[in-house]
Amino acid sequence: MSNFGLGQRQDFMQPSPTMQPPPSSRPQATAPTPGTQRSVAVLGPTLRFKGELSAEEDFILQGRIEGSINHTQSVTIGTEGVVQGNIHACVVTVDGSVEGDLHGTESVVINATGRVTGNVFAPRVGIVDGALFSGRIDMSARQAGAARPSQSSETVGVPLSAEETERMLGK
Repeated sequence: MSNFGLGQRQDFMQPSPTMQPPPSSRPQATAPTPGTQRSVAVLGPTLRFKGELSAEEDFILQGRIEGSINHTQSVTIGTEGVVQGNIHACVVTVDGSVEGDLHGTESVVINATGRVTGNVFAPRVGIVDGALFSGRIDMSARQAGAARPSQSSETVGVPLSAEETERMLGK
């Protein structure tokens, strides 16, 4: 399974005792070039939050949120993370538990430790063997078209070239 560009964040995070190391199947990220470093907010396992959460930087949740999450970047629900509400983000990765709909403008990945009860809306969806999922998946062209501007080289149902993929991931 592809990592959807998630490996590029690995160099910016300080691992906490509750975070699992990345699987050896993920490629290791190289050092970022100046000006490409992305900030990552980590909300620890003792966090309890009710309401709507939104931000501009990547974010990793190890605590509990009751309410919606709206982000323009990536959201990772860690192994100890619990969300009761909908998540809207560019990339959504679930290693913990979510009761609500997942809306990814680029992708949604439910890893082996992930548990999701709700619907998934994203142009690219990955569910790793061992994950628990109950809901439906919508990968329609309508959702994909809303996620990114249409480009002349893109055609629905046609795989992207390596160059197009790197350009979309911002490499």
